[in-house]
Amino acid sequence: MCTRVDLKVRETVVPTKTEKRSFKLPKIELKKFRGEAKDFLAFWSQFQKIHNDKSIAKEDKMQYLLQSVEPKSKAERLVLSFPATAENYPKAIDQLKERFGREDLLVEIYVRELLNLVMKNAVCGRTKTDLSALYDELEGKLRSLESLGRTQEKYGDFLTPLVESCLPEEILMAWERKRSTETDAKRSQTLEHLMTFLRLEVQGEEMVQLAKSGFGTPIRKKDQLKGLSRLN
Repeated sequence: MCTRVDLKVRETVVPTKTEKRSFKLPKIELKKFRGEAKDFLAFWSQFQKIHNDKSIAKEDKMQYLLQSVEPKSKAERLVLSFPATAENYPKAIDQLKERFGREDLLVEIYVRELLNLVMKNAVCGRTKTDLSALYDELEGKLRSLESLGRTQEKYGDFLTPLVESCLPEEILMAWERKRSTETDAKRSQTLEHLMTFLRLEVQGEEMVQLAKSGFGTPIRKKDQLKGLSRLN
């Protein structure tokens, strides 16, 4: 669910030449927030544009906030607990941040999601064909942690073993072989180096798939049989 938000911005005369657009930009659609803490960062990165706009009155910001939460969700219940007034707008924002945007809560959520990936790998195992999806998933979680100040430089010693435990066995073995050939042992143990290795593995896998697919669309077996029957 999304809500369209059109912001009225005060016009200012700027005596500079600007290039005229020959197209219209699409209207920004804000994703509605349901009250899931793991979605708060994405929600707030969009809504704070409204929050920080001094040209919009607080009572109007309150209405935009109401339009930006999912109906009948935890987030809507929280916002509706405040009468829709200018004075209550900052209070509603503070409560949303306290309930769903606490840094310690978000860090715990993303670390637990990494642990879930580890457990999934331990129970079910992973195949090499999962690598591209796994890489994207790991990158997303690590970026979220980095946006909360848990950078790879500071927390790499903690995060690297978790990421390694998520990997398919053959990829992990390839990673260990690569590390053993590195002259800089300290650098080879960094999380950044591991993620670079995984990215290159994904790119290599995609190139192999491209080479296998050839230059044309493969002929399906049914189509081949139809062609033979016509000849007969």
